[in-house]
Amino acid sequence: MSDPKTVRPPTDQERQALEAMTREAVGRVAMRAQMVLLSARGYSAPRIAEIQDIAKVTVYKWIDRFDEEGPPGLYDQDREGRPRKLGPDAEAELERVLEEPPTEEGYDASRWTAPRLTQHLERELGTEVHPDTVRRALQRLQYSWKRPRRVLSKPPGWKKRLEKIERRIEETGPETTVLFEDETELRRFPPLRRFPPLRRAWMPVGEQRPVSVPDQNGKFFLYGALDVGSGQVITEAHPKGKTCYMEAFLETVLAEISGPILLIWDRASWHISNAIQDLVEAEGRLEVLLLPSRTPEANPIEDLWRLLKNQIAANLEQSLDALEAACERFFEQLSPEEALRKTGLSAS
Repeated sequence: MSDPKTVRPPTDQERQALEAMTREAVGRVAMRAQMVLLSARGYSAPRIAEIQDIAKVTVYKWIDRFDEEGPPGLYDQDREGRPRKLGPDAEAELERVLEEPPTEEGYDASRWTAPRLTQHLERELGTEVHPDTVRRALQRLQYSWKRPRRVLSKPPGWKKRLEKIERRIEETGPETTVLFEDETELRRFPPLRRFPPLRRAWMPVGEQRPVSVPDQNGKFFLYGALDVGSGQVITEAHPKGKTCYMEAFLETVLAEISGPILLIWDRASWHISNAIQDLVEAEGRLEVLLLPSRTPEANPIEDLWRLLKNQIAANLEQSLDALEAACERFFEQLSPEEALRKTGLSAS
């Protein structure tokens, strides 16, 4: 008779955490995460016990622990009644040093790891703990182990330029519409991949369903303008970032918005081309301000691009036309109030 005991289906977030634990956690914790992943794939507890060379009761224990507590439950827990080994002072020190790289504390390293934090606590506070204790403390403090994001250094005087733009916005009267404009590239799948990523889906145990692979990648550019006063978002898809398409999008914007317009955008080549400058001068009701280089965070529409890409995920069966239509529906369903809230321009 087969053993019916298997772990509950992990969520996508839990599965990612389990896979990270198999790579990054210490031996026992990594093995427990592997047990749960095997169980989620349909392996029986006796079979897992055989693979890991452990007792069946141990497999059942960690399956039950995961069912109740998720991935954090697979870490060793302090015995009941024992005080935490890291008190408020140690936790405060962890939060303090994690704001800066280890080099600021005199270490020849570019990132904080649990063993390095353990060493630091012993050096600064005389607190001797295991790295696992530090990891659990970091989880309590709402820290996670993940990759950082790259940022470019800012150009000289960038703060003053932003302050000048802010002052100009404050000076505008109610008759002037303030627009932030930008473009984003959307592809069927990441440009450095030969094929789209394979995403998990529900299917019978033991069966791996096929999916069709497109012959080639595809992309388009989505042009967008956000009215920071009303929350209105105007978008238009074009094949690429190019002056002729920028002209077409500006004509759309000018047709939809009456009165003076203060237009703020970055220094993309199609924003500062001679043809665009001629169009701005000929129109008369357009005033253009350029954001400093390498400051995408200063353009609120960037937040809408991130939201779009998070919610409109790549799909192996999705054509480029379908992706474009999905992006159009996304902005049709995005209310002005939500657009302002998602970009941090409104707290309500």
